Amino acid sequence: MKKVAFSILSLLFTCLLQAQTKVFKEVSEDISTQIKAITQDNALVGYLAFTRLEKANADSFNYRVTIMDENLNDIGAVNFRQAYLDLQTVSFEQNVLCLGYIQSPLEGVTSIRNMRDYKKAEDAAMSSHILVQFISLDGKVLNTYYREVNLQMAPLGKANAFSVKVGGYLKYGMQIRNIPNKGFCLFYGDDMKQDLVVFDTRGNTASEQQAAMSNHYYLRTSAEKIYLLMKDDGRAPEGGFKLYIYSAKDLYAENNFDLRDADENWLKVLSFDNDPATGDPFIAGMIINPRRERQFITADDYSNGPYLGLFTLELGGPGRDMKANCSYWSKGNVPGIAGDGLITSRAFYVKYATAFRDYNGNTIFAGTAVALAGNSGYKLTEGVFVRQEESGALALDNVIPCDESKDFGPTGILYNLDKKDFYKVVNPDTKSNYMIIDDEANIYIYNVNGKKVMRTIPHKDGSVKINVYPAKEGHIMVSEYNRKEKFTRFSIEAI
Repeated sequence: MKKVAFSILSLLFTCLLQAQTKVFKEVSEDISTQIKAITQDNALVGYLAFTRLEKANADSFNYRVTIMDENLNDIGAVNFRQAYLDLQTVSFEQNVLCLGYIQSPLEGVTSIRNMRDYKKAEDAAMSSHILVQFISLDGKVLNTYYREVNLQMAPLGKANAFSVKVGGYLKYGMQIRNIPNKGFCLFYGDDMKQDLVVFDTRGNTASEQQAAMSNHYYLRTSAEKIYLLMKDDGRAPEGGFKLYIYSAKDLYAENNFDLRDADENWLKVLSFDNDPATGDPFIAGMIINPRRERQFITADDYSNGPYLGLFTLELGGPGRDMKANCSYWSKGNVPGIAGDGLITSRAFYVKYATAFRDYNGNTIFAGTAVALAGNSGYKLTEGVFVRQEESGALALDNVIPCDESKDFGPTGILYNLDKKDFYKVVNPDTKSNYMIIDDEANIYIYNVNGKKVMRTIPHKDGSVKINVYPAKEGHIMVSEYNRKEKFTRFSIEAI
């Protein structure tokens, strides 16, 4: 029963206090707090504040983990002592939180002045660990999991004229997903190994499996399957994706295949998510033109057809088979879209950024308009939504005004010029989809079903910097950082 524990605790708190605002004050440079969303079945169910307190001794710090419900009410806390930790990821299943950290004697950021300092930092990076912690909602640490890893070092800038700051990171990162009614799946990877681990809800290891080498990894889970999407940059700059499917019970490798269409064209992935109507995972993105697979950087590249169309791959579920839906504008038979992808009614191309499923079986693709300007110029303008129906038909769903860029020439690099980020929000009660468009100057809250902008929020209001993130279903989180007063306020607001 999804989110039962959080829902009951949230009800107990909100009956007394409808607090949906939390303020974090900067007390000192030595005390820092990270806020992470707690997810279950790829949906947000609460928040976690991880606070590093004062140093306990030469080798360790005091820490506090504060568990909050989806309305930012505190529902539990855990205090413990450990060596330097950096929280990476959080998940939740059957009243248990699973937290993944990097633990390293590199201690976050180190200044290097000479080769002796460099060797010391390198040794510290190579003797680091991952720590996975299993915590019950009443504040008990149920279990822990350690594995040694090698961290990569990266320069972060100059500390002063005579030294350079470096930090450590896990080369292939760490991801944790819950397995419904069973436990958790962990993926982590350094330069030596890339591993999958399945745990039960008490933190006991059920099975481990080494993954194949690749450049990027994306993890999703269901009650029966574990999906690991890999990307090999060497095979195709925007393609090279391969999907591995494992049994959630014992990590038995059931299937693997390249992401290509029936004509062996590579597919570019924009979204690897869950369908809100069925809960099944899906993959959506673009079909790459094999003759232009390395020409996708500039505005001029976009005008020469680097993509053939759009695709959705439904991965299926209990009683539902895997199904691919490929739609090609390159065949020249899509009303309103030219063979090179131009939206003819508005004279713009689309730099597609993400995709999501609605409750009617459609896939909605969102991105930025690359509009023609003058004789040979371009500019980035509106937010664009293109609908792919179950039949395979494509249509321009809507266009909404957003921040516009200045005009630029045909060699303008779109990934540097485009300032838009897209985040989806779903309301299952009303079966509504929303999109947060985080642009350079403003944030736009867009109702996809109603086809209208609900709110426009400026990023800056005097000394306050404002950001907006997805929150609980049907809501957004507004973050306000007051530089003058040195505090951050988080609030949960209905759309």
